[in-house]
Amino acid sequence: MSLLDVKGQQRAIAIIRKFIEQNNINSSFLFFGNKGTGKHLTALNMAKALNCTGQRTEVWLSDDTCESCKKIQDNIHPDVMQLSVPMPDDNSQMDTIVQTIEWLNMPLFEGKQKVLIVDDASELNIHAQNAMLKTLEEPPQWATIIFITSSYAKLLPTIQSRLIKIGFNRLSTDVIKEILSSMTDLDREQLEYLAVISDGGIKHISITAIKNEIKNIISSLAGLENTRSIVNLAERFKSPSYKEHFNELVDVILPFLIDAVIIDYNQELIRNKEFLEEIKYFSTKFKKDDIINTAIALEQARAAYELNINPQMIMEHVLFQLMGEQ
Repeated sequence: MSLLDVKGQQRAIAIIRKFIEQNNINSSFLFFGNKGTGKHLTALNMAKALNCTGQRTEVWLSDDTCESCKKIQDNIHPDVMQLSVPMPDDNSQMDTIVQTIEWLNMPLFEGKQKVLIVDDASELNIHAQNAMLKTLEEPPQWATIIFITSSYAKLLPTIQSRLIKIGFNRLSTDVIKEILSSMTDLDREQLEYLAVISDGGIKHISITAIKNEIKNIISSLAGLENTRSIVNLAERFKSPSYKEHFNELVDVILPFLIDAVIIDYNQELIRNKEFLEEIKYFSTKFKKDDIINTAIALEQARAAYELNINPQMIMEHVLFQLMGEQ
């Protein structure tokens, strides 16, 4: 895979292509945009292009078959570092950043260009960011630094000012379906469903996990009968996996609720057709107004989750809307 194969980000790729073709790569970049929109994939293929030793038609493309490209893909190239943030604590962040700066300043081992890729860069603490300032402003002549984030507002203004910003847009549902169909054996309806709930990006959760969670959540929703069943479903959100993927699970529940509202009016608009019977059953148990109030409360719950409010408490409050309890 090369930069040419990154889907749905023509503008970002065109900007990167220009930098490479003009040999203006001794720079520090910020790739920003929603999660799952191809920022890391682009950074990785940019690193390949800068270090490719194979036969290629254009300088901004990698052949993906040379030894350098293979090493970068396998994350074993000595001149390409992929750094993942956050780290356990403040001290470990500083230790890692100091070591990373030392690595950047060392001469090349075997490549043409050192490339540092920092995922979730906005999670770097203030001390770690300040430690990077001088290096970001004047990287060694053999180094390219790429910060990746979905929320660059968390970065210090002094950091932002030293980075060339390249935005990544939300992926269209057609692009998402194209990507997922190349990765999985999902059928058309499953692809349609995942594209709808994806919120413009390929989420960092396995396809198998998504499929299992869809079935579990839909089954639980269809089985809601009383206070006890609501509490039982909400209790699931105590688990680390549910907490970690709270927004993805909301993206499963919301379309189900919407389908339950519109099913009596036009079944052609139903997005979860494989769960048609569950939707029909659910829609007969609860009032349409209460389902709508639940959907509204669920969308608002995202903000509460960002404030670190207990996900179990959030879901209990949301689901009790179904019982007409405000």
